[in-house]
Amino acid sequence: MASHIIYLNTTLPAPPEVVWDVLTDVDRAGEVFRSVTDSELLSEGPYDVGTVWREKRTMFGHHGEEELHVVECEAPRRAVVDTRLGHDVVRTSYRLTPTGASGGHTRLAMTTTMLASERTAVEKLAWSFFGGLSYERTRRMLRHDLEDLEAEVKRRALTG
Repeated sequence: MASHIIYLNTTLPAPPEVVWDVLTDVDRAGEVFRSVTDSELLSEGPYDVGTVWREKRTMFGHHGEEELHVVECEAPRRAVVDTRLGHDVVRTSYRLTPTGASGGHTRLAMTTTMLASERTAVEKLAWSFFGGLSYERTRRMLRHDLEDLEAEVKRRALTG
């Protein structure tokens, strides 16, 4: 059961390959995204299905650590990443589509879904009271992630 779905999108001033390079640069996530304080790659090889990393995030004053797993990947056009938060699974998918006559821009669509099929009765009750607040805070954090991504894409497009 999906308890929340957040859709966000933006158009970035660089081709999909540049956007992909920023999205998949796990080692530098702490430098790119304001909410990420540390990121550690746990698997070897290129970014693909099976890539795993640990991220420490600060979200609205709370510090948390998440282990993220790439579960689908079609470089440089699409990736799906899962992380488990308690009894929930948070799945974020990214779709990159070239736009413009020369393909010099990228439309990035991001969908984050919270799958809450394993919640206890107490967790379901708590969610009925606090779920809306969590949704808005998560949406704001993801919007910040897109802003940070855009800033890094612009920086790399200028220097690359």
